[in-house]
Amino acid sequence: MLQQDGVEELCSAVEALRVDRSTGLPARHQPITLLWGLGRAAAGHPRLVPWVDARTELRRLLRKYGRPGSDPSPEYPFVALSRSPLWELDGVTGEVPQARGSRLRQWLTAQNPRGGLRNKVYAITAADPAARQRVVDALLLRFFDGEDPLLLLRDFRLTDPAFDGFGAVPGIDVGQPFADRRALAAARVHRPNQAGICGTAEQGAESIVVSGGYEDDEDYGDVIVYTGQGGRDPDTGRQVRDQELTRGNAALVTSLTTGAPVRVVRGAGGEPEYSPTTGLRYDGLFRVEDYWSERGHSGYLVWRYRLTQLPRTAVAPQPTIPAPRQPEGQQAPTRTRVTTQRIVRSTAVADFVKRAHDYTCQVCDIRLATPTGAYAEAAHIQPLGRPHAGPDIAANVLCLCPNHHVLFDLGMLTIGDDLTVTSRAGGSHRARLREVASHQVGREYLAYHRTHHSATYIA
Repeated sequence: MLQQDGVEELCSAVEALRVDRSTGLPARHQPITLLWGLGRAAAGHPRLVPWVDARTELRRLLRKYGRPGSDPSPEYPFVALSRSPLWELDGVTGEVPQARGSRLRQWLTAQNPRGGLRNKVYAITAADPAARQRVVDALLLRFFDGEDPLLLLRDFRLTDPAFDGFGAVPGIDVGQPFADRRALAAARVHRPNQAGICGTAEQGAESIVVSGGYEDDEDYGDVIVYTGQGGRDPDTGRQVRDQELTRGNAALVTSLTTGAPVRVVRGAGGEPEYSPTTGLRYDGLFRVEDYWSERGHSGYLVWRYRLTQLPRTAVAPQPTIPAPRQPEGQQAPTRTRVTTQRIVRSTAVADFVKRAHDYTCQVCDIRLATPTGAYAEAAHIQPLGRPHAGPDIAANVLCLCPNHHVLFDLGMLTIGDDLTVTSRAGGSHRARLREVASHQVGREYLAYHRTHHSATYIA
């Protein structure tokens, strides 16, 4: 439970902290020492620590995170913080020295006082992770611009063990506003200060920012057609060269294959209907459902991604049809919200196609038997929804095994108008796609799929 009054008081104390600014930037000695104390509160370690036990660890942190060229001596912040309402010294006899240098060092050696967060500060931040995060965010925002907050917080033992950078950020609510990119980074919602995509090709994308920076972006609220990074003139916002499937662009493809959700932040420059009027706003988790390349408005190759907001309500599964009679389907499929880790459509159309092929893959002829019966997956050739608008009809659906479904969706497997199967992933497959009399595949949908994935990167 966030103790609002107490937290606001602590954040105000952080803002009022007096530090050296002789270099033009605020010194970090006292903030680093406070983060060390907050890390102890998070771990449940004793509040007060004798000077001789604290100095080595504080020196390491000051050397690593202090301003370049600054003195990493921990004596001054350990003592000077006691003049703030955040820190205290215990076991002190006589007056506490105000000066730096050898006199202060000698005094600390002789007295060996215990230092740490004041009792009230420790009690609030140890008991309430959200309150602690607010204080940490205030310190990061004021003093640590340019640092990677995730790495820094790990070093101070201030990261939530369950939070690895992906998914929802502990203590951050959907709809929470942020003044600028620095505030986003400090809160761990979106770590880069400039890039629109945070992530790596190896691990996937953590977050994206949608702020109207790319001319090909489309925002429909719960569906975003997002343009990848690179090739844009920062002054005009127009594409001036082709994009490549590397860095953040590759990270979003990895997120599609793993199914991990991506945090979405909207900025004031985006689609007015769905964007904040000022600053930035965290708008929740989305899942990457599709990606492709195409020529954008300026004629250059761009990578595009269809992201859908994670649904929040469930619907009952539709009953299967008793016999393989082809249903009408829908030329313009409607949309419903479901709670799931991966969208699995169980419609009459999908069921018909699988029954027509006896749950046997049309590409490799594999029929998977399970304790509850045969298993196959229905793959839409021209994807449903914006911007593809594929129909939910049998001619636009294939019966595939899980492996070939994934390869088909990623463009690693394509099918010609003569039904020739081309796989860029290796493995065994039929030379031609198998059809049956009751289920004929629409060639126009196969052509759309080939065009859609014509520039898919092959490592």
